[in-house]
Amino acid sequence: MRPLTTLLVLPASAVLAVGLSSCSLFSSGTTTATKDLKVGNCYNTVSSKAGGNNPVGEVTVVDCAKTHTYEVIAQTTFPDDVDTLPNEGAIKSLGEGFCQGEDFTTYVGVEASSSSYQIEYLSPSQDTWAKGDRLVTCVVTQGDKSEVKGSAKDSKK
Repeated sequence: MRPLTTLLVLPASAVLAVGLSSCSLFSSGTTTATKDLKVGNCYNTVSSKAGGNNPVGEVTVVDCAKTHTYEVIAQTTFPDDVDTLPNEGAIKSLGEGFCQGEDFTTYVGVEASSSSYQIEYLSPSQDTWAKGDRLVTCVVTQGDKSEVKGSAKDSKK
């Protein structure tokens, strides 16, 4: 199971516009493990209790043109020479540095500091790390976790 960690809450003053291009290769309703998400996937949590300090294991991937809560905007991995799961501070440092950086700007079209999106990330847990999971997945959502239609890609929001 992978924890969902909030990086930065930005004002949720804008709503995604309907009609932006689809960002998912999946048809609606595909359930997948969070470690198998790809950049451009839009999804909803399976459990309303998932997120925050609660583990997130599987999500329902949907076409970004349909209502969804989260969108994957970037991914990175811990280097192969990192043998044990880093402490929470190191994970946070990697997540904050990467998820708010150049990949965010390239995907959304504006810098993270100018965006209305809340930036979150999925990171390995002790259990998934032991199984080889080294992936940090950056996602965006509305500050109130409301569902939206359309992709964050090139939205400039």
